[in-house]
Amino acid sequence: MKKKMERKLRQHGLVDAALEKIEETIKAVESCEGKLTADGYKKLRGRLGHLMDALYRVGGSLTKST
Repeated sequence: MKKKMERKLRQHGLVDAALEKIEETIKAVESCEGKLTADGYKKLRGRLGHLMDALYRVGGSLTKST
């Protein structure tokens, strides 16, 4: 039981850390307002696409377990 609780706490810590980084990313993207070029926009969209792909890949195990 204790190991299961520790694992859950670790997992929440990882999720919290990821959410913090996403918040930083949102602020960084918002700071580009009015300064973004077409090339910069394409680069950001490409990287955000990779982020969404990673989220679907990581979350894929949830669809199999439910």
